[in-house]
Amino acid sequence: MAAPLLNGLALLLALGFHRNRAVLVLAILTVVSCALGGLVASEGERGVDAARMFAPWLLLAAAALPERSLLARRNLVLLLVLAVAAWLTLSAPPHVWPGLRTALPFGALPWRAGSVAAALTFLAAVLCLLRWVLIGAPMEAGLGIVLTLAGCALLPVLQADAVRTALSLAALCSIGAVLYASYRMAFVDALSGLPNRRALDETLARLSGEFAVAMVDVDHFKQFNDTHGHDAGDKVLQAVARELRRTRPARAFRYGGEEFCLLFTGARVRDAAPACEDARSRIEQMRVRVKGSDKRRAKTNPRQPLAVKVTASLGLATRDNYTRYPSDVVKAADQALYKAKAKGRNRVVAR
Repeated sequence: MAAPLLNGLALLLALGFHRNRAVLVLAILTVVSCALGGLVASEGERGVDAARMFAPWLLLAAAALPERSLLARRNLVLLLVLAVAAWLTLSAPPHVWPGLRTALPFGALPWRAGSVAAALTFLAAVLCLLRWVLIGAPMEAGLGIVLTLAGCALLPVLQADAVRTALSLAALCSIGAVLYASYRMAFVDALSGLPNRRALDETLARLSGEFAVAMVDVDHFKQFNDTHGHDAGDKVLQAVARELRRTRPARAFRYGGEEFCLLFTGARVRDAAPACEDARSRIEQMRVRVKGSDKRRAKTNPRQPLAVKVTASLGLATRDNYTRYPSDVVKAADQALYKAKAKGRNRVVAR
């Protein structure tokens, strides 16, 4: 009974967080867990047969579909096929069912139906894991793990208790994947991979004691975008984020646009100024290879990669008797950043 309940809970979470491909996968797995758990009122082993006949194809289709609105036509077709499969399981005439069981999932193959069903489900898992490797979406990794466990549950060698355990684990992984992916959407910047401004605000709200904030701005970034294009600008921001992430002992955040933030807490505050200078120097020395979209080179070889460089200005402020609240420290760091820009950029100014 645990597997259907856990899969149903995971399905509700996916619906609530608008993870539509996960909704399709979990809707199928919820029905499968009911069938394999004996909760479907059907003749003999029809529920188990149906899970092995229909579920692998539906899971493979759900894994192959791109993320779209839940009411997109392809998603609705998949849900309709799931409903038809459930109806056939419950209501197909006795003379029809043996023919279906012989034909599906691959009646022409000499292997047992459970082995073929598991193989198709493992293939669906591979599709999700490949998408994770290509685009780095955590939800895809979660779905890959979930489908791997579902494939294990469909293996003919597993006993009923092991099948239920595998489906329960799949449901728990689904819950964790949906919650983690939603957390990343709320608190992690998609471009840079750094915690975003919301994460910074919540971190500052919990701070006490001594801390310092450094505001970081990529110099002349609008001009860089106009010259090299926004794709090149995105690569530069990712490169700057990597360098800031390496800054010890600070925690880096994406503040917005071309602005970042470094946060120093506790005893680490005394190292803030040299750490900021080290970050500025590393950004100045780095080279980022981008496509040759520079308008001045457009007539020669626009596809030739360019090794571009950027610099950054930093404003540093430390909590003291005049700036006791986090918002005051951030404002003071912003003012120090403006001074760094006014003095010629590519420098650190501490308030």
